[in-house]
Amino acid sequence: MNNTSLFGNLGFSQKLFYFFFIALVSTSISFQSCNPAKGMVAQDSESLESFNILKTDAVSIMKKGAKSYSAMAPQINEYKSKMDDQIEYERAKGEKNMKTVQMLELMSNPDGNLLGGFFTRWENEGKLNAPFIKEIAGVVSKNFDKIINLEKKKKKPKM
Repeated sequence: MNNTSLFGNLGFSQKLFYFFFIALVSTSISFQSCNPAKGMVAQDSESLESFNILKTDAVSIMKKGAKSYSAMAPQINEYKSKMDDQIEYERAKGEKNMKTVQMLELMSNPDGNLLGGFFTRWENEGKLNAPFIKEIAGVVSKNFDKIINLEKKKKKPKM
């Protein structure tokens, strides 16, 4: 009887790629359960605009993942600062906005499998390969869409 693992014939980098892919898909699926609930804060047009900008900027930076991390570090650090500021802005809205805060924290977690994890891997490896960049950028984009859609589903403020 042959006792081999599921990924027994794959190299380390291929195993790592499949691990991240599976982790990203499962994280993406968990975002789907984040539906708006009664009692959430009102829709915020500033947040909506910021989420769209953060999404566009994230994908733009990620597409440069084949370049050296050190060359992109200033742009990445500026982006991380903007993301941290947005998380704090959303947190200041109170407990009723925690779904949005949690989704943003998942996105930016440096030990996670979305944008923050992408930046960590890029920093550790120096440069990333195009198929990995394309795959993760798509997942990050879709998860930003979920954050944007959550904001859109909130009740519009009364004028």
